[in-house]
Amino acid sequence: MNKHLLRAAHALAPIPRRQQQGVTLLIALVVLLVMTITGLALVRTSTLGAGVSGSLALKQAATSGADLGLETGLAKLEVLAASGSTALDANNSSYGYYASVDPKLAAKSLDWEHAAVAATSDALGNEVRYLIHRLCRSAGAINATGQSCVMPQGEGCSGSSESVGSVSSCTQRPMYRITAKVSGPRDTESYVQMSTY
Repeated sequence: MNKHLLRAAHALAPIPRRQQQGVTLLIALVVLLVMTITGLALVRTSTLGAGVSGSLALKQAATSGADLGLETGLAKLEVLAASGSTALDANNSSYGYYASVDPKLAAKSLDWEHAAVAATSDALGNEVRYLIHRLCRSAGAINATGQSCVMPQGEGCSGSSESVGSVSSCTQRPMYRITAKVSGPRDTESYVQMSTY
C-alpha cells in the first residue's frame, strides 16, 4: 500500500515547469500594436474622407452661388450700356464697372476689397461679389488714339474709304468680362468668369 500512496503523492505533486521564454507574449504584443495602428489609420482615413467631401460640397455650393454675381453684373452692365456709350468709357465703382483691366491679371489678384456686393449672405452663408471689366488697355473711348480693346471675332466693321491712321466711325463694341467671387464658410473661395459684348 505504500507503493500506492507514494504514487498518489507523486501524482498530486506539482510538475516542475520549464522556464518561460516569452515568445508568445512578444508575438501577442506585436499583433496588438499592429491592430491599434490599423484602427487609428482607419479612423483617420474616414475622418479625412468626410472632411474632403464636406469641402467639395462647400466648393460646389459656392460655385453655384456665383451665378448670382454674374447675373447681377450682367444686369448692371446692361443698365450702363442703356445710359449711353460714354458711361462705359469711364470707371463706375458703384456698379462694380472698370473701363480697363490687365488681361493677364488672375481673378484672385483683382481688387475684391472695392468690388460690388451682390449678396452679403445667401442661404448657405456665402458672400457674393462681382467686378465688370471692359477688356481695353485704358479708360476712354474705344476708338481713341492708342486705345486697344479685345473685340469679338466676326463683329468687324464693313470696309470704308478712310485713310490710314484716321479714327474709324465704326460702332463696334468691345468685350466685357464679369468676374464673380464667392466667399463661404470654412474659408471657401470660388471664382467664376463670363465674357460678353
